[in-house]
Amino acid sequence: MYRVMLVEDDSAVRYVYKRMKAWGENGFSISEEAANGRQAEEKIEKGEVDIVFTDIRMPLMDGITLMKKVKEEKNQIPFVLISSFSDFEYAREGLRLGALDYIMKPLEEKELDNALQRAKEVLGQSRQNPVMETICKVCPGSINPGDPLLLSFGRYLEENMTSNVTLEAAAEALNLNKDYLGKQIKAKTGLNFKILYHAVQIAYAKTLLKNKNYKVYEISEMLGYASADYFTQQFKKVTGMSPAAYKKQAI
Repeated sequence: MYRVMLVEDDSAVRYVYKRMKAWGENGFSISEEAANGRQAEEKIEKGEVDIVFTDIRMPLMDGITLMKKVKEEKNQIPFVLISSFSDFEYAREGLRLGALDYIMKPLEEKELDNALQRAKEVLGQSRQNPVMETICKVCPGSINPGDPLLLSFGRYLEENMTSNVTLEAAAEALNLNKDYLGKQIKAKTGLNFKILYHAVQIAYAKTLLKNKNYKVYEISEMLGYASADYFTQQFKKVTGMSPAAYKKQAI
């Protein structure tokens, strides 16, 4: 689930936006709200959101200024702008600054759905990259990160990190025979499926722990562990320290 910050100075409008079904249907949830750019900037610094949907015209600090300040702080969090027709030139400036997208007011469910689908592709790709990086790191020998089967397998793992992934499920999703997939993974990585999957989970968890955006219990949930305590136990078996200790050391 991707965490959204919604920035809009009109509380009634925020209420309408939050009730739209497209958020949940596309795997997004509004975890933070702000009434202006200044409030949003303070919350973004805490690193607890994945994407910002912001109005352009707001008191104290507008959406474009917010984007500029966040960019100056080297924060790569993506922005989607919500603008009226009269704000079009501002929206264009926002796109030049790197905004992911913009939606015209009045915001409609279909337009929001389209924007969320585009945002999900970008966010999903950024998450897939760490998965492939971890596969390369945990394998005993050198592998080809551009190998089509490994890319497909890595994409499947990224999309199903919150599930209890099995070789059977992966093979079915990739339209391959289970035994064939298992042999190919072993041949290309030097590890069997279970060992590779577990290693990727822990290595990926370490990558996420280095990012201040995620808390230990959130990573536990993201990776499909039954509880944060069980995740901590498994993490400690592999690394020799708790996730909290690793996070403190890494940041």
